[in-house]
Amino acid sequence: MFNRSKAFTLVELLVVIGIIALLVAILLPALSKSREQAIRIQCASNIRQWGQAFAAYGNENKGSFPYNGPAIPIVCPVGGKGMSWTSSIVQDFYADYLLANHNLSAREKNNVLFCPSQTWHREAANDATLTGGLIGYFYMPHRIAGTPSNPMVYTPAGNGWVEKKKLAQDNRMAPIMSDMQQYNTGDKSWNRYSSHFKNNTPAGGNFLFEDGHVKWYDFDTIQLGSTEPGWECWYKVSLNW
Repeated sequence: MFNRSKAFTLVELLVVIGIIALLVAILLPALSKSREQAIRIQCASNIRQWGQAFAAYGNENKGSFPYNGPAIPIVCPVGGKGMSWTSSIVQDFYADYLLANHNLSAREKNNVLFCPSQTWHREAANDATLTGGLIGYFYMPHRIAGTPSNPMVYTPAGNGWVEKKKLAQDNRMAPIMSDMQQYNTGDKSWNRYSSHFKNNTPAGGNFLFEDGHVKWYDFDTIQLGSTEPGWECWYKVSLNW
């Protein structure tokens, strides 16, 4: 008598496949949430290092933030513009206190100048020569509105907090740096231009404050910060400053 080999029936195979599919459906959201939480933690760690560097710089420069205003001949050949293009002085600051991007391949790697979930500013077409000082966060001090090199319109106007130049003065409770939340009015999209996505819109962002602490804010608590032709940049959190 021949022994019949044991094998799965079609019904048993379908049951196993169904169980695997069910487990995947249960586990994937949890894994995705864990991954995003890990990214938020790494991003918060990066921005916290910026806070420590600002404090060290302030101690050596009479409490000042690194200058990020318009270009100054010889002293500051490249001026700051937008929210993430930084001046020669800020570039020297992060090269001395944080990390220099010596080449494009260094910029592509995860480093303290970029949130891990922010990739668009690392692309070779953006700041290809590395002279524009493009970073993956919003740097807020020394904002100057209405100049040809920086055509930003800040909302609400006149409160001065984005123009502050020194630590521990007016508006010291305001944030000084944040993850990128920006909208391109050309293609009507947040995609590629912002950090921390959820359902094709920013989930929120980490915000750095003068005392060095970092706090996450959901996107629905962030007010419009500034606009320029083609862009909206969201970085103003609802606080009493």
